Amino acid sequence: MKSYLNIIAKLVLVLLVLASCEYKFISPDTGEPVDPEEPISFSQQIEPIWTIQGCVSCHPSSGGLDLTVGNAYQSLQVGNRINEESPEESLILTKPGASGVHASHDYVGNQRELIKVWIEQGALDN
Repeated sequence: MKSYLNIIAKLVLVLLVLASCEYKFISPDTGEPVDPEEPISFSQQIEPIWTIQGCVSCHPSSGGLDLTVGNAYQSLQVGNRINEESPEESLILTKPGASGVHASHDYVGNQRELIKVWIEQGALDN
């Protein structure tokens, strides 16, 4: 009799644990569409992306790339980080989400598109 009560008690406990768990399916953040006619501000819209995504923790100066506020624009001017002739090939767009260390650090929502349009608009320090 005790073994039945023990099994029932365990079953009730498992059911209580399962009932208390709630899994919410999180749909990917698609972000709002980027209007290429709307001017994009580097300091207000682009620079904060790297703080939000945690890029600054590895890039206060890693590999010569400094994405900290106030230093990011100058640092992006080196090499092929910004390619105004072919924005899609800019390292600042292609590196996050690529293989290696950057594979798990990709842009979300409309961040990649926002950066691309900013480059197409002349990559201004505004």
